[in-house]
Amino acid sequence: MDVFFVISGFLITDLLAAPWDRGGRLELRSFWIRRARRLLPCLAVVLVTVTAAVAVLAPQELPGLRPALLAAVTYTSNWWQALHHQSYFAVFGPPPPLQHLWSLAIEEQFYLIWPLVLTVILCARRGRRARAAVAWLGAAASAVAMAAGYAAGEDPSRLYYGTDTHATALLVGAALALTWPLQRLTTASVVDARRLDLVGLAGVSVLAWEMGHISGGGVALYLGGIAIAAVAAGAVVVAAAAPGMLARMFSWAPLRWIGVRSYGIYLWHWPVIALFAAREGTQSTTLAVRAAETATAITLAAASWRWIEAPIVRNGFGVTLRAKRTVIARSIAAARQSPRRALPALITLAGFSVAALAGYGVLYSPSGQSLEQQIEAGARVSASSRAPAKTGAARVASHPAGTTAPTAPSVITRASLKHLGRDITAIGDSVMLASAAQLRAELPGIYVDARVSRQISQGIAVTQQLDSGGELRPIVVVGLGTNGAVTMQQVRALMAVAGQKRMLVLVNTFVPRPWQAEVNTVVADAARRYRDVALANWFATIRNRTSLLWEDDVHPRPAGGALYARMVATAARRAASRIEQRGPASRPAVRPGWQPSGRRLDKLSG
Repeated sequence: MDVFFVISGFLITDLLAAPWDRGGRLELRSFWIRRARRLLPCLAVVLVTVTAAVAVLAPQELPGLRPALLAAVTYTSNWWQALHHQSYFAVFGPPPPLQHLWSLAIEEQFYLIWPLVLTVILCARRGRRARAAVAWLGAAASAVAMAAGYAAGEDPSRLYYGTDTHATALLVGAALALTWPLQRLTTASVVDARRLDLVGLAGVSVLAWEMGHISGGGVALYLGGIAIAAVAAGAVVVAAAAPGMLARMFSWAPLRWIGVRSYGIYLWHWPVIALFAAREGTQSTTLAVRAAETATAITLAAASWRWIEAPIVRNGFGVTLRAKRTVIARSIAAARQSPRRALPALITLAGFSVAALAGYGVLYSPSGQSLEQQIEAGARVSASSRAPAKTGAARVASHPAGTTAPTAPSVITRASLKHLGRDITAIGDSVMLASAAQLRAELPGIYVDARVSRQISQGIAVTQQLDSGGELRPIVVVGLGTNGAVTMQQVRALMAVAGQKRMLVLVNTFVPRPWQAEVNTVVADAARRYRDVALANWFATIRNRTSLLWEDDVHPRPAGGALYARMVATAARRAASRIEQRGPASRPAVRPGWQPSGRRLDKLSG
């Protein structure tokens, strides 16, 4: 997408600036009309078709699709996903079918705002270098904003989605167009073309290296990785625009065919992948399914270009609609003579049927609760549980974060076990969030602080904040392993915050990701080694009851949430009993005679 952003920023800026350089005028109205002709028809077809397909193939996704549709038609998908914490990098199960439209939203916002900004730049600055400097400064400011906003351990999706933080590539393309206009590049001398080829080859090398070494959630991407990729892509663009070797390579007919249809391929590919994933489940990553997805997306894009996009780009909306109406009328009239001549009318009827099915999908409310609705309800429960958060906290004196509290008599008695929820602070991720309502029902008064995509490093920070504020209760339940690995050093950091007066209950994980075994081994080892740590074994509890999970095989359905809550309650009662038995005397934190197993635990890790 960043390569495309550079191309788009370059071409759009050149289209706007070239008429100004020739005659001192900006053709904004015709620019926006051309953009509407190019972008709106295919998007409308995709949105209607995807909604109809979801209604038939994956109706459980409809509640989450409706707000995504509203964001898509208003070109605000990036901000909607950012504000709703829809992580781009921690997705389990079928991805949202319209999640990819974040980038189209950034494009459209750029098409709306940049022409107005460019008008001011062209009027205020006469020199090419001065004009380009404004765009270069804008690109640098966006890159700095992304780097400044990055925090290790936190989900970076807001930075990735944000127009302000992800505009670097668009503005690099714009700056290049103001520095080296297309007309200047296409008429470059042989010597200059060879120099640009070298620059372009360097850009290709950098892009290839970044694709192989930098991940979407990695720190390097946000601390300059995207900016470097944008500059490298810019080098390729200016080289491809000149009459050199790279221009001839990129002019290969199959590449040009794909390039013409690339917008349609982009729009279709992600919904196709999402629907295949919803239908095929764990088989959706096989080579055969990937080949079918590729063929389906390209076929749909080719058909869309042939019969919808190209006619409207050439002739406009009005002329195309009148021509289609004439063809349909003739098809109906000639249907009696030859059934084959009725095909245009039948295709139109099929289109109306798909539109009607899409309308049904928008209006239809499937029975039951979706995963998204369950997590949203859990977020409300989590927020309400934190409002009067000092009831149980007052029972344990706060101590500075990272230090060990002095030994104190037990604060939990047998009489208080029936009100155990008031002695529990639970910190977790989206699995706990999906179970928040059931936790509150099982353990009234529990304090729940859970958030989507949270990792262990963030959980440590939250625990420190609660401890510093005197809100950390005698039993601290931590369920963080869904989104990344957990180390023994991080477990010790949690123990240091909890101190010897509290019990730490660690919930292990059930997640189809490579770090599952590592998380469960670390948690089990910590529970064996330390008296102040107890295990809540979610893996063993749910692994033979996966029907209680949603299709992503990670998040519990309401019945699974009840099972999760009972498991946490059982572990918390064991922890409370251990606190009660402790008495005023200090006891060693490490169990005597315990040695690390040094092996993976089959029963816990699968």
